[in-house]
Amino acid sequence: MNIVIVGAGVVGYSLAEHLSQQGHNTSVVEKSAHLCSEINSKLDVLTINENGANPRILEMAGIKEAEMVIAVTPNDDTNLVVCNFAMQYGVPRRIARIRSLKVNDLQSPISFSSLGVTHVIEPEMEVVDNILKYIKLPGVTEAENIQMGNAYLRGYRITEDMPIAGKTLIETNELTKSSHILIVLIIRNGKAILPRGTETIQPGDEIIAIMREDSLPEFRELINQPSGKIKKLVIAGDTIEAVELAHRMDDFADRVILVDPKAEHAQQAAATLSGVEVLLGDCTDVEMLQEVRVRDIPFFVAAGSDPEDNIMSCLLAKAEGAQRVIAVSNNRRHNKLFVSLGIDYVINPNTITIQTIMRNIIKLPIASLISLRSVNVQVTRFVIGPKSAVINVPIKKIGNRIKRSIIIGSLFRGEELIIPSGETVLRENDEVLVLSQPGDTKEVGKLFGSQSTL
Repeated sequence: MNIVIVGAGVVGYSLAEHLSQQGHNTSVVEKSAHLCSEINSKLDVLTINENGANPRILEMAGIKEAEMVIAVTPNDDTNLVVCNFAMQYGVPRRIARIRSLKVNDLQSPISFSSLGVTHVIEPEMEVVDNILKYIKLPGVTEAENIQMGNAYLRGYRITEDMPIAGKTLIETNELTKSSHILIVLIIRNGKAILPRGTETIQPGDEIIAIMREDSLPEFRELINQPSGKIKKLVIAGDTIEAVELAHRMDDFADRVILVDPKAEHAQQAAATLSGVEVLLGDCTDVEMLQEVRVRDIPFFVAAGSDPEDNIMSCLLAKAEGAQRVIAVSNNRRHNKLFVSLGIDYVINPNTITIQTIMRNIIKLPIASLISLRSVNVQVTRFVIGPKSAVINVPIKKIGNRIKRSIIIGSLFRGEELIIPSGETVLRENDEVLVLSQPGDTKEVGKLFGSQSTL
């Protein structure tokens, strides 16, 4: 695919890195000479040190041949202009990152599609959506939604009190006959297991499952997590994310408290939010945390404008007895350290933006793929070729044709996502997500008669 990226900040650089590694013909337009120099020294992409909101510059970047334009500069106006030019050049897919919600006012008659944007990425809303995934299913270790949110990938740590504990995969399938839930990976003592039907799920295991949206209630039953509202949630922050999260918690929490450190912002939030207690205060102050009684609350979320304050308030809330804490922070290098110190989830806005854009390109949850690879499992996508030996073969019989352990985690048939079972029959041009042991990818590729697209 020919792709033009405008903007080479953290998001633009990471996208260029991912896309070039996957073999896409990628060009980057960036007005900072320093950023262009850094890209040139590390990545095999075409770099143009200019302002992207210029048709002549976009032509130099290859917009006439481009199949996708991604505008991720810090300026909303520039991103919109780039997509508008791309529309006039006939580029079919045009992605713009829009930070200012004032632009995307639901009451406004202006539509992004008329401005040339086919996909809008709103970092603030993406952050809120990701936080909600963890609140909706407390204790989840992996949370990704795919196919426009119609299918879920979820990870969970197994305990003795769960119905799934001590059951084989065959027995688990018997419990969920009416559902589409596929356990694609078991992580045991830090090692990955590609499970067969006779594998027993043990307490302490972490399972990774892919399911349809309507199968989530059955998955909750398997892991002993009944649906229903949490009793109380405390949110700390002076940002759009904090206010939006408080606004959307009505269906998930009986009581919501927003602690805002800025008086003017707190007044605006109080005027906007209905049914939410808004307090003026600083959650890096232990007395404030004690005042809102964070002890034993199910969730404390720090979504303020200062990432360091978010981390500190989460650590203090955890020390005061909050059951689970979520911090918003752009510092990816220290995420593992923060988690080791007791923070349950660290939400990185830049990483989320990258994942959202990449899903528009390859349909798969990038964050989860990276996480799976970290436990020594290779995750590869194949397109079933015309000479593949697996065409018209049920998945349960594929294991007889290769002396290697593989799991087909999901498949796309056109735009339809299928959660496969042993009876699923593969067809030519199916796109399959295959989990295998490192080093087996070449042999697996021979079986499917296609080349990896990741």
